[in-house]
Amino acid sequence: MKFFNHLQLLPLLLGLFFGMFFVYVLKPAPTIIYKYPTIDNAGKVTYQDRNGVCFKYHADTVDCDKNEGRITVFPLQ
Repeated sequence: MKFFNHLQLLPLLLGLFFGMFFVYVLKPAPTIIYKYPTIDNAGKVTYQDRNGVCFKYHADTVDCDKNEGRITVFPLQ
């Protein structure tokens, strides 16, 4: 009980407030990690677009020789 007699509430609360304020102001910016779909993670990762809609990609095996007329070449950007 002697410990609580020496405790002053105002300096304690001011110190907590300023400490929490400095931690809030000086924290580093969050790192945004972009994760793109690959064949390995298709169907395992849920993506969310800008509207908040969640979706998954599914990989399908396709015979390229059979669909050669539908394949278009895109120039590198």
